[in-house]
Amino acid sequence: MEKKILDDRGYFLIKNIGRGFLYLAILVGVFLVFRHFSSEEERYIWFGSIYDNVPLVMGVFIMSEILFGIIPPEAFMLWAFETNHIGNFTVSMGILSLISYTAGFVNFTIGRLIKDKGIILRLRFRWIKRYLILFEKYGAYLVIVASVSPLPFAAIALLCGAGNMDQRRYLWFSLLRIVRIYFYGAIIYEVS
Repeated sequence: MEKKILDDRGYFLIKNIGRGFLYLAILVGVFLVFRHFSSEEERYIWFGSIYDNVPLVMGVFIMSEILFGIIPPEAFMLWAFETNHIGNFTVSMGILSLISYTAGFVNFTIGRLIKDKGIILRLRFRWIKRYLILFEKYGAYLVIVASVSPLPFAAIALLCGAGNMDQRRYLWFSLLRIVRIYFYGAIIYEVS
């Protein structure tokens, strides 16, 4: 009998990490092309009122992280490196990763308060049904994959809470979110 190199969970993890790197490469590529074909002055004219408004940008990041990751954290990493408004690399990535980790825990807690996956499904978020199926298939492993890949971390945190996942286990597994943000941040920092 032939032995499989990767089981279903391993394949799922590798596939989603690959998607994350592809997405990161596209984002960085677009950023570099945009930077190459526009001057710093032009970029400041277009985005200056947003770039310089730290409470607005951080508020949008917090809301995005709580509302199912509407805007990927990599966009905010680029903003942090371009402006240095929230500090150097270590400070910026620390702030962004702690916000992301905390937002995930907020969603986990909301899920715990709901305690019924049926309520989440009745909210008519069709796309969340897909992640519910994945949660039922992979369980806690899905937190690991969502922490290190482009899967919607906030939505999966909500499902984990509603699915009554052990809180300590969730908090440990979701620490990989911090690792992901520092790792992706290092890549973005090097190429930008």
